[in-house]
Amino acid sequence: MSTAEKFEDHEDDEDSSITLLDFDDGPSGGHDDGESIWLLSYSDMMTLLMGFFALLTSMASFDTEKFEKVGSGTAEFFGGTTDQTFSKLGEEIEKVVEKKGLSNQVKIETRNTQITVTFEGTLFFSSGSIELRQNAQGLMKEIISILEEKAGEKRFIVEGHTDDTPIHNGYLASNWELSSLRASRVARLFEEYGFKRDQILTIGWGETRPLYPNKNDQGAPIAENKAKNRRVILKIMNKLPL
Repeated sequence: MSTAEKFEDHEDDEDSSITLLDFDDGPSGGHDDGESIWLLSYSDMMTLLMGFFALLTSMASFDTEKFEKVGSGTAEFFGGTTDQTFSKLGEEIEKVVEKKGLSNQVKIETRNTQITVTFEGTLFFSSGSIELRQNAQGLMKEIISILEEKAGEKRFIVEGHTDDTPIHNGYLASNWELSSLRASRVARLFEEYGFKRDQILTIGWGETRPLYPNKNDQGAPIAENKAKNRRVILKIMNKLPL
């Protein structure tokens, strides 16, 4: 075989091994392969963007109260409703507190999910004691009476908080016991008014959740802050069950 014939045979072999990709299949075929590649690239880009915004959202900080207000407004705009009864419940409790002249010692915060009532500890208990003061009993009975009528099916959380002063009492080993017994004492008032035990959760935080520093940078106690850290908190739950 001549050199020219060998060269022609080699060209024939190469031609037979080459596959041509034709993206234009004519009027009937359209651009199926081209469109598939384009859609694949587009879906990849959208996935990356979604991951990017998810990352931004996880790193952001949100004002819960503002979000709840926006949610309520959106619900009303689209024909939904907000829990006006729950909001009015907070207002009724506030009126009782104002009537007794205790607005400086009792703070009320109403949200869609819960009403938080914070009582200064000195209003409820004497130092180292777990017995409710008389004026505190009167206040709580009025509040519980309202809750019995307007929120009998709700759940409640009672929290006890102390300052960091160690407790020196024979039957109390630490501030955990003190705060737990104080929370339980308030919860018993609910039970006396007919609320079931499974509606009430009591928590004794001791000194572990201070609102303000108990001591200054030099280690000296700050009496005003200690007084604010001694508190009882009542949470009336609207959305979240125990």
